[in-house]
Amino acid sequence: MDTTILKGVLTGLILSLPFGPVGVYCMELTIVEGRWKGYITALGMVTMDMVYSTVALLFLPSVKEYVVKYERYLSLFIGIFLMIVSSKKLLKKIELKELSVDFKSMLQNYLTGVGFAIVNISTILVIATVFAFLRILDDVTTLSSLETIIGVGLGGSGLWFFTTYIISHFRRLFGKEKLIKIIKFANGIIFILALFVVIYSYFSTLRRILRV
Repeated sequence: MDTTILKGVLTGLILSLPFGPVGVYCMELTIVEGRWKGYITALGMVTMDMVYSTVALLFLPSVKEYVVKYERYLSLFIGIFLMIVSSKKLLKKIELKELSVDFKSMLQNYLTGVGFAIVNISTILVIATVFAFLRILDDVTTLSSLETIIGVGLGGSGLWFFTTYIISHFRRLFGKEKLIKIIKFANGIIFILALFVVIYSYFSTLRRILRV
């Protein structure tokens, strides 16, 4: 039995675990503006996971040096951006709302997710590590690559579909005051995680400069 697509699904699930600052951001967006806002943003990130999976399968040796060289600068950028966003939300009054999902708003949220994922270019190295562990890189063919990429998309989109469903379900169960406290807590987590990313990226970059 060919398990390539299942390995791709597993990779997609691992990449979409909502533990990082961007994942927490998508969950917070689901609480504040509704399920589809959060899900569509997450789909933008899943799309880039598929793109980066393609790069890892086909061009890893040629892009690895570029990724290692610039990942700290990009991580520093996304960390600072998330610190700004989360601090603004911590300081301002939060209003829960269920926005209408029209094409313009869907596209805007989708591109936001894509943008977050693009600057997080080190994802390629994570993908390559998972691929190596699952032995996906042992025998790369056109068919196996296609199955893997489809699997990554299915795994990531499926996990976020389930995650946003659960969050939106609890959104209806909790009262407004509790939800606002949860949102504030989530933004506090985002800020702390982003601060850690900034500090780590800054000192890693500084060490590299001093070695040159």
